[in-house]
Amino acid sequence: MNTIKVLCVMLMCTLVLGCLSQQTHKLALEELELANQTSAQEVERLQEVAQEREAAVAQLQKEKQTAEGMLRIKDTTVVQLQEANKDLEDEIGVQEQVKERNLNGYKQELRELYTQVNDLVSVSGAKPVNVSGLEGDEVDFNDIGQAFRNIRSTLASQIDEFSQLRAQNDQLEDALQKLEARLQNVERLKKELEHVRADREAQEAKLAKVRHEVQTVGREIDRITKALEDKFGKSLMVTQHQDRLVLTMLGQILFKSGQAQLTPLGLDIMKQVGEVLATLPNKNVQVEGHTDNNPIYGRLQQQYPTNWELSTARATTVLRFLVEQTGMNPQDFSAAGYAETRPAVDNNSEEGRAQNRRVEIVLYPERVTPNNKTVATLTQ
Repeated sequence: MNTIKVLCVMLMCTLVLGCLSQQTHKLALEELELANQTSAQEVERLQEVAQEREAAVAQLQKEKQTAEGMLRIKDTTVVQLQEANKDLEDEIGVQEQVKERNLNGYKQELRELYTQVNDLVSVSGAKPVNVSGLEGDEVDFNDIGQAFRNIRSTLASQIDEFSQLRAQNDQLEDALQKLEARLQNVERLKKELEHVRADREAQEAKLAKVRHEVQTVGREIDRITKALEDKFGKSLMVTQHQDRLVLTMLGQILFKSGQAQLTPLGLDIMKQVGEVLATLPNKNVQVEGHTDNNPIYGRLQQQYPTNWELSTARATTVLRFLVEQTGMNPQDFSAAGYAETRPAVDNNSEEGRAQNRRVEIVLYPERVTPNNKTVATLTQ
């Protein structure tokens, strides 16, 4: 406003000085124009300042409204806090009651724990641990934390001792299990020993029986051999091989050359041998035919192509005679032909070949499978 007044005064001055020279008037106009420009700029600046102040006033009003709102919220919050404080006081009262009840429960539980520890100390046999409250003094239950630490320490000590005792017990159980296993092994060995003893006794009994049978057969064979020696000379021999007896008869007294039919002398010998065999119990008889190494030739080949057929036929003939004439069980007999494969002596001489042409009656004490490799076998 002061600026406007100044402008008006200057304008009036200019009018008064209108009488000045044109040069002066021109200068005055220039100054007036400059003053106007300056005034316009000042006006614009003042307007900007006025706008800024108006914005500041609006902001202050807005802040005032916000502050009023916050004040209202604060009042509401105060009311809420007062209500929450009242609720909190009520909750604290309830918690104090609960705490009191829990404290009483903890005290009772602690008393029970001390009682259990005392019982464990008394029955476990372990070295007791000195803990306050366990040896006559009353526990200060107002210090629940210390009381529980004491009981926890005591229980930890007892658990450690129990663990050691359990480890020792486990070792004892392992040793006991090993001992039981050894005892079971001993029992098993005893049973096996009993079986071995039983088997040995059975074998001894069987051996005694075999020996008795062998002796019986031997005596009978000796009797027959002596009787036959006077009549037939050395044509019949008896030999013993471990558990079996072998009665050997030369082929020339039983059969004619190249034949498989018994001669009258052979029939007489086999009849007497059959009478002895019929009296023997639990016998197993194998009749074996043997030949020398001379091959079959001529017309005999039509009936006996090789010594295999001839030796087997002679063994079968003897077997049939013994079974049919004595009535013995055919299941106790078998026949085998070995041809010239098992010579008794060397075949280089006539005497040796005569000894190889033979029939052997092998007596086993019980039914067994001979170890001989049978080439041809005929069983009735």
